[in-house]
Amino acid sequence: AQPILDTINANFMSLDQIDVGAFDKEGIKALFIAIRDNNEPVVYIQRFTSQQLLKRKLTLVLDGNAFRRLSPPAFTLDTSLTCIIESGKVKFKSLQKLRSIIDIAELYREATDEEVHQFACHDSFSVFDRDEFVRNSDQQIRKHIHDIVTSEILEIHGVDTIRKAAKSTSLSIEIEGGRIVLPTQKKELKNFLQFLRESRYLGPISGTTYVTNSRRPAEQRDQRTMFP
Repeated sequence: AQPILDTINANFMSLDQIDVGAFDKEGIKALFIAIRDNNEPVVYIQRFTSQQLLKRKLTLVLDGNAFRRLSPPAFTLDTSLTCIIESGKVKFKSLQKLRSIIDIAELYREATDEEVHQFACHDSFSVFDRDEFVRNSDQQIRKHIHDIVTSEILEIHGVDTIRKAAKSTSLSIEIEGGRIVLPTQKKELKNFLQFLRESRYLGPISGTTYVTNSRRPAEQRDQRTMFP
């Protein structure tokens, strides 16, 4: 996202001009605008695709009391934002749309086929068909696997510890020959992988099992004692 911030802080006269006559060949990926808040820019970004170009379409525009055919290059605006850059953070909802604008490969890397296979071969797991496991691993499963391998949680905690912790979150796992049997159903597998990522927990008050996308460690100063 830094090039976008650099562009905002630069003198606009120094920026390259867009060739309006060949607008469809400019390779534009996004449109953005910055509004300063306490002298800090807040950047609002929309994704831009070739489908928004009106050059090759029959487009009519209202001119006075009559419609005429649009001849100059033109485009439509999206109806929503793709992301916001604020206080050094990129805020977004759709990972797929974000990655079409900003390179986030190092932040949200997926496990490769080889890494998924190595995961299935881990001493803690029992997998009926490893090749089938690799073929059935979708994008979300591969992200979970990459995070789990990076955290080294399987090297730190053994099967018995994992089984007991899973039970405390109402998650039942099957043990066979001292190994965890990885579920073959995607929904069950994703539930188990979310647990290994420590994204599944039991509400301390209600006893309800929750799944969260945020795994930010609670800092000591944020902790509050609610009950004695």
